[in-house]
Amino acid sequence: MKKSLLLTGITALALIVAFSVVLAAAQTKDMTYNGTLVDSKCYLGHGLATNDHGPNKNCGTLCLKGGTPGGLLTSDKKFYALLAPSIALAPYVGQEIRVSGSLVNGSINVSKVEVNQNGNWQEVKLSPSA
Repeated sequence: MKKSLLLTGITALALIVAFSVVLAAAQTKDMTYNGTLVDSKCYLGHGLATNDHGPNKNCGTLCLKGGTPGGLLTSDKKFYALLAPSIALAPYVGQEIRVSGSLVNGSINVSKVEVNQNGNWQEVKLSPSA
């Protein structure tokens, strides 16, 4: 029952965020944000910012593959929901990312994501045509 209510809440949050983007009349200029990619459910619910949570290996990756929105956690602990396909971000939970996009109601409408791979920034393919 708790799990069902949590999933319903996350789904509602995702719909509200998506609806907010559609309703935003004025687009803001793209900016770049740096931080750690987190699983929004585990971070907002339990403060967990890594991919592995104790005995739960790859928890963040599994959650994003299941549709949970990804989030950006900055070095000063600001959290931004990412309006981007979570399945494309799933392999990078817990890693340093750089996100370009516009800020919309506290979320980032993502235009580009890069992940730091051994000191080199690699672009994340967000869609099959990208």
